[in-house]
Amino acid sequence: METVIVGERGQVTIPKKLRERFGIKPKFPVVLEIKNNGILIKPALAVALREFPDDFVADITEKDSLKTGEKEKLLSKWKNK
Repeated sequence: METVIVGERGQVTIPKKLRERFGIKPKFPVVLEIKNNGILIKPALAVALREFPDDFVADITEKDSLKTGEKEKLLSKWKNK
């Protein structure tokens, strides 16, 4: 168990040994899950869009809530990998 301090903006720093153990790098997505006795922080499962069929990606991007231009930026990023 680790104890950390919550900063003025509500941020906490995950100790280095835990980040290394769970493969969490800067800008890596994590999931915050509410539990009965607290909050669980765990690495998010990230799956590249390029692993899905084009029609599936088209369907989910039509239903997104991204701001204008963000969708194109994200799609071009994934298609270039």
